[in-house]
Amino acid sequence: MPQPITWDSSLAYDTPGLAWDAVVPNTPPHTTMDNRISATLSPADKATILTKLGEIQALLPFLLNLTADEKSSLPKMSAIRDGMDEAFAQEMAAHPEMVPNFVDMTEVGLDRALRTALRDMHQQMCALCEGIEDTMTAAGVDTYLAYLSFYNNVKNAAKRNVPGANTVLDNLKRFFPRRGTPPPPPPTP
Repeated sequence: MPQPITWDSSLAYDTPGLAWDAVVPNTPPHTTMDNRISATLSPADKATILTKLGEIQALLPFLLNLTADEKSSLPKMSAIRDGMDEAFAQEMAAHPEMVPNFVDMTEVGLDRALRTALRDMHQQMCALCEGIEDTMTAAGVDTYLAYLSFYNNVKNAAKRNVPGANTVLDNLKRFFPRRGTPPPPPPTP
């Protein structure tokens, strides 16, 4: 059975310069914090991905950016109307005499083909975006929990009057406002 570790003097446990009378094994610290993601993205890979996204965007110069009001006010052909596209295209082709003269069938054909092509890309890109968002969330949770642990240690150190702890606490407490009180402005440099 190993000998218990003891202090080499009567000093308090947080006294600077305190030494042990035993060798502490070099083992990684135990953590109870969940680590949801552990990955890296090299600057070169990030640059390549951003370049390729730019190339994709350049291939789609006709993409629109509708306002929220436009999106909510425009009529939509959604999944509820599944089969509508094919049924109307067939009927309009079979009965051109009933198509209003202001409806350009060439444009309708172009819009149908574009919608189909974009829908296929949309599904794959949505899955990619969802993966990116979920991974960003997991990395943010991991980071936040580490920051929260550090912040709690800083608060404890400030309570014990550890030198410098109050300065660190003053810098960080703005990120943890108490309920009902507005956050203080950031310190001026």
